[in-house]
Amino acid sequence: METDILTEQKIKDLIIKFNLDESIKDLKKYYATPTTWDIINQSRKETTHTQFLAWFFGNKDFNADPNAGPIKKLIVLLLKWANMQDCAEYDEELANSIYSQSFSILSYNVIAEYPIFIKRTSADKPAYEDGDIDIVIKCTAMVNDKVRNINIAIENKIGAPETTKCFDKDGKQLKKPNKGNVKTVLYQTEAYYQYITEKYKDDINIFAFLKPTDCKLEDIKRAECKCDKYIQINYQELLDNIIQPVSDQKDISVENMYRLKDYIKTLGKPAETDDDKNSDTNKNTIIMAMEQKERELLTTFFKNNEDLIRAAINALGIPELSQSMAKVAHKGGHPRRAYAINGKGSYSMYDVVEKFVEYRLANSSDSVQDIDKEITGYIGGGRVNVSDTQNIRVFQENKKSHGTFTFNGREIRYTKQWGDGDSKSTFCKFRESVSKSYPNFQIDVI
Repeated sequence: METDILTEQKIKDLIIKFNLDESIKDLKKYYATPTTWDIINQSRKETTHTQFLAWFFGNKDFNADPNAGPIKKLIVLLLKWANMQDCAEYDEELANSIYSQSFSILSYNVIAEYPIFIKRTSADKPAYEDGDIDIVIKCTAMVNDKVRNINIAIENKIGAPETTKCFDKDGKQLKKPNKGNVKTVLYQTEAYYQYITEKYKDDINIFAFLKPTDCKLEDIKRAECKCDKYIQINYQELLDNIIQPVSDQKDISVENMYRLKDYIKTLGKPAETDDDKNSDTNKNTIIMAMEQKERELLTTFFKNNEDLIRAAINALGIPELSQSMAKVAHKGGHPRRAYAINGKGSYSMYDVVEKFVEYRLANSSDSVQDIDKEITGYIGGGRVNVSDTQNIRVFQENKKSHGTFTFNGREIRYTKQWGDGDSKSTFCKFRESVSKSYPNFQIDVI
């Protein structure tokens, strides 16, 4: 059904259907309940998120075993994205120790608003001078049987642009810079990189640029900051790979579990950005990251009310919004199939492949290569279907579409060549064979 030819009566019928839809109740309840962050008006305050993340990474409750805790997971996660971004800097020895499973954390310390000072070499030569790195994680670790110090500098940007300092031709800092009086511009990420690499030149130094989830991280070719040595990550990656798994652990305190669940909900609720340094900055309403439960609620809501949503968007008359909506496949055309696992969830075929590999690794001693051979037995052919870091280049060299996920610190890639999910597709063979072989992993088409 095309939304631009809906009759008045059809729209009325859709509104009635909307009001009777049970999924609306769950969605309204989820979004209507305020978080602590909403109540104190801090949901998009950059410095508050910085303080919370510093508390999270440094919390002893979450790091009872540092080698299963959030700091180690962050180091592995940064390696994943350093491999995919041009110019991103990551210590080769550290990377090799992760690949060979010979990396372990001995001690750690996390500092928020880490102060720095870069001196001028002469009175007329500008220097960044004083500044604060949002988060610095310092840890001592075994790296290939050597004790090494590691420093992770994180720059957190939610709404504000990168901080700059402007100087005139005499090296004096300008309070009101303009095109006519600025001779030199210094950027905070370059200054932080300079400070850390000079002060801790014998250490392993990693630089992370953290942003809300406003685009696919796979599309970022280099960090969106002045210093291209940084590794860009987003809140969705932190949520999926670190924060959510920690919040689901049974061995953390009830109080900390509540704090994490409250924070996770805060990340997913639309809210205006709040620039701490400039209240006049144009504000945008953003979602920083979204948990699986929230994605499932919204997916169900959209499926049940798609025609009404499309009609409402067209009625608004906003070209950009209508154009974006037009790019989403209509359920009346070529549907994007969704699947449930053991009767729960709503997953794409790629999600199902990831979940199956995770299920097999968690419930057997088989390697990723063993699982790849098993999948080949289901679908035939001689391609590589799934591979861990030891054989990761197979996807890069062939330049074929692939997905990536992390399991227990290991980066795993899988092919995305599964067809469209119909009865003749490769994925259908995979789905039917897995369901037949594993009673506890049933894949059903929704």
